[in-house]
Amino acid sequence: MSAILAPLDALRRLFDWIVLVSNAVASGWIFVLMLLVTVDITMRFVFGAPISGVTEIVEISIVTILYLQLAHTLKVGRITRSDAFYGRILAKWPVFGNFLGILFHLAGVGLMIAIVVGGWPKWIQAYDGGHFVGNTGVFTFPEWPQRLVLVVGCAMLGLQFALMALDNVRGMMGLPPLEHEAAIDIEVEAVEESQK
Repeated sequence: MSAILAPLDALRRLFDWIVLVSNAVASGWIFVLMLLVTVDITMRFVFGAPISGVTEIVEISIVTILYLQLAHTLKVGRITRSDAFYGRILAKWPVFGNFLGILFHLAGVGLMIAIVVGGWPKWIQAYDGGHFVGNTGVFTFPEWPQRLVLVVGCAMLGLQFALMALDNVRGMMGLPPLEHEAAIDIEVEAVEESQK
């Protein structure tokens, strides 16, 4: 059994690191956007010379940041959902609760597969077609990076759902989750809340 778990453990560590880096990049980009907007406002009102394309950059960045942070948001239990009922089931009947968790997480995997399958051709089309956002002659930016981040972000979220389903399988067998980051486990938190 440990021969199977050792490679899974190493892959989980690598994926956790990728998710953490993706989240850090998105957080850093938020800081850059704040600086850009501040400089644009200063240039607009003090010097009468705004920076071209700030609106388009912010518009593109919001979607990009969202998809870069989704996997980490799920990992640390911050995806909006109601867990009160599920938490009580998990506390009273752990095997059944973990079985429900497997179903929930596999549904998430299926949804992410559908989004990736639908988004991949649109990314290829944007890349091959030279699609862009913005106004010609003022500011343009290629559309394909945003489409690529959507596909990659949903793929990472699908993998995170799959890892959570694996943790539910381990929970059914009485084993601890393969967890290496000091993250908040929403299921444990929900159980503690339901017991208060």
